[in-house]
Amino acid sequence: MSFLLEAQNLWENFAKYKINDYAKLRNFDFGPNNEGSVSKLSPFVTHRILLEYDLINDIKSKYKVNNPSKFIEEIFWRVYWKGWMENRPKVWKNFISEKNLDYDHDLYERAINGHTELDFFNSWVLELKHYNYLHNHTRMWFASTWIFNLGLPWQLGSKFFFKYLFDGDAASNLLSWRWVAGLQTKGKQYLFSPSNLRKFSNNRFNVKKINNKQIFLEESSQIPLQDEIYKNNMDPKSDNLILFENDLHIATLKNLLPSYKKVYIILLKNEHRQIKLSESVLKFKQKLVSEFVEQFDNVVQIDPHSLELTFKIINQIDIIYPGVGENYDFIIEFKNLHNKKIVNLVRDEDLCAWKFATKGFFNFKKNIPKINQMIFENYSKNNF
Repeated sequence: MSFLLEAQNLWENFAKYKINDYAKLRNFDFGPNNEGSVSKLSPFVTHRILLEYDLINDIKSKYKVNNPSKFIEEIFWRVYWKGWMENRPKVWKNFISEKNLDYDHDLYERAINGHTELDFFNSWVLELKHYNYLHNHTRMWFASTWIFNLGLPWQLGSKFFFKYLFDGDAASNLLSWRWVAGLQTKGKQYLFSPSNLRKFSNNRFNVKKINNKQIFLEESSQIPLQDEIYKNNMDPKSDNLILFENDLHIATLKNLLPSYKKVYIILLKNEHRQIKLSESVLKFKQKLVSEFVEQFDNVVQIDPHSLELTFKIINQIDIIYPGVGENYDFIIEFKNLHNKKIVNLVRDEDLCAWKFATKGFFNFKKNIPKINQMIFENYSKNNF
């Protein structure tokens, strides 16, 4: 079964049979082999096999859902995290450039191999490595344990998630770790109780006490707002296009890609990444890319090493904007080294939503009706 068909079937099954129980059951992690109420769509949404705005439009126009508000809000959390990061790209730069972390190296090795004295934490490590996925509530427990119980740097925990998660989205992963640590919402840390763990793990984990350290983290410098991203749109500017594995939405790109003589898709290898990925995650990404390439006559996958030769006599290149993160860092480094002009193509829906993500989620949430209106107008116009 193709990934696109798998994703569509997963979404249809969730929208028809599970979404009405989502608000009531979403915080329960019944274990990796048990059916839960969460959608498990995140690996496909992260790579935009499914587009966030498609899901919202489907709920409103296709499926008869009694109470979709909580699920829609969770989709918009992903959009919000992206927008927050786009407005503050320095957060990513600070994260990726941090080299002087002070921590217990032996404890770190035991933590990443599931050999701590905490059985519940060890089980999450093994689950993450085996399934390349963790329930969202479990991710919060994991991060809280990592930071406040084990006393390890949150940056290393975030990188550990990046390495093993199929849905290791730069914004959602990084900013969620910052939120647990008390950096995202200043002074508001995420700590959990034994009763919380027992209840929402469906009694799989039963501990008498959670031993947290008194740890208070602060931002070392002010994070400035930036607005360069809003100068872009989706209009082609050259004959050649580059895209990456985290935006593979066939339904919308099929109308754009024929405008180009040649379209190149890049999947970075570990030697080009600042955060190394596991073999299973790289294989998953490669399968997504290979399936995408098969859909188009003018799309080829290109090795990152051959980029210089391929564009030796081409000075201007369009890219489907991959967002703040590894892919954009790679293409900007190429641009600067070889004096190329890179033009970002950014979706209208993203630009509309991100401009409301300059503050907290509550302020963003107030503007969701405006974003929804724009989404529905676009879908009506383009008949997606």
